[in-house]
Amino acid sequence: MTAGATALVPVLRPGACQLWWASSRDAHPALRGLLDEDELARDGRLRQPAARALHLTAHALARTVAAAHLGSPAGELALTVTCKRCGGPHGKPRPPGPLGLSWSHSGDRVVVAVTLGTEVGVDVERIAPYAPQTAQRVLREAEHAVLAALPEPRRPAGFVRYWTRKEALLKATGDGLSVPPELLHVTAPDAGPRLLSWSGPERPRLPLHLYDLDAGPGHLAALASVGAPVRPAAHDGSALLAAAVAAVPAVPAADALATPRDLTLLTSERPVAP
Repeated sequence: MTAGATALVPVLRPGACQLWWASSRDAHPALRGLLDEDELARDGRLRQPAARALHLTAHALARTVAAAHLGSPAGELALTVTCKRCGGPHGKPRPPGPLGLSWSHSGDRVVVAVTLGTEVGVDVERIAPYAPQTAQRVLREAEHAVLAALPEPRRPAGFVRYWTRKEALLKATGDGLSVPPELLHVTAPDAGPRLLSWSGPERPRLPLHLYDLDAGPGHLAALASVGAPVRPAAHDGSALLAAAVAAVPAVPAADALATPRDLTLLTSERPVAP
């Protein structure tokens, strides 16, 4: 971690949630030097340049932010991944110490959320047409009725608003999509974000807090916290990554992420994000 990058990261106060926003265009090949072996292996399995750019940006940004708060090199940061249900090596990544960490990427947007002592989940989605079968797996009957009552041009954004709220909640609790999203009932897209009900025995005992975020044109996002409310504050992740690039050893040309032209070919595919 360079002194320049560290200087861009404010001290993390209790109750605050720093939201670091970046773009797939920030995916400099040198940032691969921050990823661990598992992250590099997953990067190698992604065939679409846009998916690889999002993956690299999100993981490098999460490591850079967490490392700045912990005072350690981003490339040496150990992220523990353990499923809360089966104990397997998958689930929500956790940094050492009291940091709460979550990240997401979709379209051209990347966001990393970090807190002190509070579990959080963040989700960003590009607004796009959705398949009816997808809505059947995500929405409750009452939510279907609300969505159907919206003017047709507003339905894609309405569906994405539902989706981001639910996924943020499930990421905050560490359940992810092991809990079907249709078990959660959240407020209507035009209403303030709030969890109305959670069916089934998996409902957390601690209170859940939900926030809509400004993700920029063409995208929607939500943040959730477990137990205590948080104060979301946006920060410039693109500037942070630019400051970090100079400290990362250059990557040989054969191992580079993609050509500059490839990095501009954004697709609508969205890889799963923590």
